[in-house]
Amino acid sequence: MDSFLISIIIPTYNRGHLIKETLDSIIAQTYTNWECIVVDDGSTDNTEELLAVYCEKDNRIQYHHRPKDRPKGANSCRNYGFDLSKGEYVNWFDSDDVLLKDFIKTKVDSINNTLDLIICSGFEVDSLLKNRKEILLYEDVNLFKEYVMWRLPVLTPSVLFKKNFLIGKELFSNKISRGQETELFSRLFFNLDTANYIIINEPLFLYRQHLDTKTSKNKTYNKGYKESQSYINFENFKRSLQINDEELISHLYKAIIKLLFLGIKNNHIENSKIITKNLISVLKEKNKKLITELFIFTSISFLIKKSSFKIEKYFENYQIQL
Repeated sequence: MDSFLISIIIPTYNRGHLIKETLDSIIAQTYTNWECIVVDDGSTDNTEELLAVYCEKDNRIQYHHRPKDRPKGANSCRNYGFDLSKGEYVNWFDSDDVLLKDFIKTKVDSINNTLDLIICSGFEVDSLLKNRKEILLYEDVNLFKEYVMWRLPVLTPSVLFKKNFLIGKELFSNKISRGQETELFSRLFFNLDTANYIIINEPLFLYRQHLDTKTSKNKTYNKGYKESQSYINFENFKRSLQINDEELISHLYKAIIKLLFLGIKNNHIENSKIITKNLISVLKEKNKKLITELFIFTSISFLIKKSSFKIEKYFENYQIQL
């Protein structure tokens, strides 16, 4: 019996050539009590015409435009889709990925009264949905820690959320320009009791990889992206200090130091100054030697706009006092 209404929320922008496969995979679901909410971020291709056909064909599919008073971007569309949703459970999805036929059913079969999240794995595929590579998840893990260290690759389509769990919480942040799902999931996973989530190590979706775009982004220093990474890493660093996890603290501290020196190398001094200020604020009590040395060296580096590889490695390998 399809007892729960499941809301699938999809932001889209100029994906008319891809979203057809996504919508077909939703219509083909073995679980039938769902609504699909597509929110368009201002497409200029044939998306609107295509969605008109699908909405006519299946009244469970809705098509909406992002309201003009909301910021542009996929995450604003995701949040608006959530506001429109009527399901007891919601699953955000991307307009270039594909659900396998039991995607919803397998998750719904796992629902019980204590669960707020149901997490599944998927397959990474190429742009033609070929060359499947399974995304492996391990079930008996510390969800927050393993996710932050990327030993548990939870992706946007992976998580079915109980709607009541999300109501009243900040959803996708419009303050950062990259990694919003990482920021959201880190925040929601932190200190979540093991009784409140389940991990299903079964691939239930196809996650499309656009290699050319990914490679191009990785080669370019993007100030907005680096500011987003710095913010996410630092927020998780503070959380790691709260739970006093030495491995996680070391992992995040090294990532933050790399971003600090990367900013100096790329004349992104403003971000490096923010990172230094944040580190000083949280480490000044127990790590006075580190903070003093970091302050002195970064002050000089900001002035001359240069850094040293040896000094960078020195700070990167510094042992944080807990």
